[in-house]
Amino acid sequence: MKSFFALITAALLPAAAHAQSAANALTDFRSYTRDLQTLSGQFSQEVRDKSGRVSRQSAGTFAIARPGKFRFAYDKPYKQTIVSDGTTVWLYDEDLNQVTIRKLGDTLSEQPLALLLDPAAADRLFDLKLLPPSGSIGFIEAQPKKADAAFTDLRVAMVALQPQEITWRDALQNVNTLRFGDIQKNAKLAPDAFAFVPPKGADVLRQ
Repeated sequence: MKSFFALITAALLPAAAHAQSAANALTDFRSYTRDLQTLSGQFSQEVRDKSGRVSRQSAGTFAIARPGKFRFAYDKPYKQTIVSDGTTVWLYDEDLNQVTIRKLGDTLSEQPLALLLDPAAADRLFDLKLLPPSGSIGFIEAQPKKADAAFTDLRVAMVALQPQEITWRDALQNVNTLRFGDIQKNAKLAPDAFAFVPPKGADVLRQ
């Protein structure tokens, strides 16, 4: 009998902890991002049009470092890399052997990922609100304070104390979903993780 109760307790405690976490998703989000310096792992991205039809799917690996540094390496459906060193953004299309270069500027603050990339973005750029949880998944809503923001309905799903999914509606009313996997917080990244040199022979476009 003792071992039976021990098994039941072991099974219930994690569920109870996750349920409590889901109810405190906003607090968990603030706590998680407060000391966030780097974030890396895998990602998948899905775009649905106004009718709910999936119009685009992609997947790959990512790395983020505050402030403003990121690398998204797309493996599917085609090879593409987007890198920022905090000042410059490179977009490399492997199939076209083409590199587009632009300044990061203030565009970062107008992107959903600003919640993770900009240490002060959460309260400076967004009105954060706790939403009702769904089982062990907690949700927060982040409404841009800028009236003409390029996106609306930004939501973050928190699972086991960390962000697992970000969704938002863009200017064309497409619903974008970015899911994270194998997340590593504050892991040491390679010194050149956010450096990029255009491949020899690539067409380079500056914007």
